[in-house]
Amino acid sequence: MRNKIVLCLLCSVFLLMTVCLTAGAETSTYRDMVMETIDRYESTDKLCSGAPQQQVNGAYRLVELFSLIALRKAETPSQRDIILDILDTFEKNDSTSSGAPQQLVNGLYRATELLAIIATQMDRGGNYSDYIADILKSYESGNKSAQSAVQQSTNGLYRCVDLLAVIALENASTSKQRDVVFSILDDFEKMDGNAQSAVQQQVNGAYRMTELLSVIALELDMTGSYNSLINDTLEDYRSLDSRASSALQQLVNGLYRSVELAAITALELE
Repeated sequence: MRNKIVLCLLCSVFLLMTVCLTAGAETSTYRDMVMETIDRYESTDKLCSGAPQQQVNGAYRLVELFSLIALRKAETPSQRDIILDILDTFEKNDSTSSGAPQQLVNGLYRATELLAIIATQMDRGGNYSDYIADILKSYESGNKSAQSAVQQSTNGLYRCVDLLAVIALENASTSKQRDVVFSILDDFEKMDGNAQSAVQQQVNGAYRMTELLSVIALELDMTGSYNSLINDTLEDYRSLDSRASSALQQLVNGLYRSVELAAITALELE
């Protein structure tokens, strides 16, 4: 099952490459691939036997959605090659993973690398290039100092938060939007200081990802077409958090809502 999912992803990626490079290609193909990713997200969730597998499902779908966005915005063959190299690493690491913890690291690390590309693509004026470079340095040093898969996953989640904050700021059209981003980052730091375990840190990362993706999705929703769906997702996020009986369930909540908001963002960039 796991290899079939990855194979579907790679087929979709190469199809998108063809779409991006072929003049006059139908834009609906991109939308179809986003919807196919959501279908995989829902069908895989039904097959999961517990929270660890659900976490992997969330992280892997984020890789798919971020790769679609990155390829959609790629402007040069070299940039597309870098994205495909990341996906090749994703496939190889999945095939050699011994369990869900390693798969989760694989998904979150690839998501980090893809978000760095997206942040760079959106940084038209080069105003955030130093920040992006510093985040990637923290990502690499955090990986070297990590002593377990849980610490690696926390590293990946935290760097995703950092990069999503950059993307949110790149797209912020008002000072109020920027203030919302900085408020989320303040909560991120406070929650990290209060976290009593690595799993609580993971929840902090996943929840801040959800909030930042909602900011990005709302900012990109120029016509208000997705406003109701975004707000419904945030309502689910809050409702499921109040009902979660453990940090592991909270982590699933954060990752799943992030997938849904990433899908909305991908559709908005169509």
